[in-house]
Amino acid sequence: MITVYLVGPLFTEADQVQRRKEGERLRRELAKREVDVQIVNPIDLPLNEGGASTPAAIFEADYHFQCEATHVFLDLANEDTGSHMALGILLEKKLSGKPIQLYPVYSDSRIGRNQASGLDCPIGYNAFVIGGLKANGIQTYSSFDQACDQFLKDLEG
Repeated sequence: MITVYLVGPLFTEADQVQRRKEGERLRRELAKREVDVQIVNPIDLPLNEGGASTPAAIFEADYHFQCEATHVFLDLANEDTGSHMALGILLEKKLSGKPIQLYPVYSDSRIGRNQASGLDCPIGYNAFVIGGLKANGIQTYSSFDQACDQFLKDLEG
């Protein structure tokens, strides 16, 4: 069975809207294809409703689902520390030979602006993080929709 897990910040209204949008698109696309899949979107988990959850409970739930996941979308554009911790856990899963497909998204409009580079580049990402992705042959995507399109192609192939 395919288990899809969505990683990304959940703190702002915009973050929450984006996570819901991602879950809706995945459910819609996979329903069309009649794929046996579990979609785990932390925004939908009861653990993230209200303020009663402890940090330990959140970690345990997220870690459990990350260990179960076969396909993971990661919103890395905000440099959210929780998302980067998840990336580390998931890279270790990949390096240990367990089946995992990662779809990291860097959806920052400044990346391609004015073909800037070097000191003129308006944004930079941690070289250790980027290096971890490149060293493991993991493609990055400039939008969730682009990553989702690739995921759907991967399912067909």
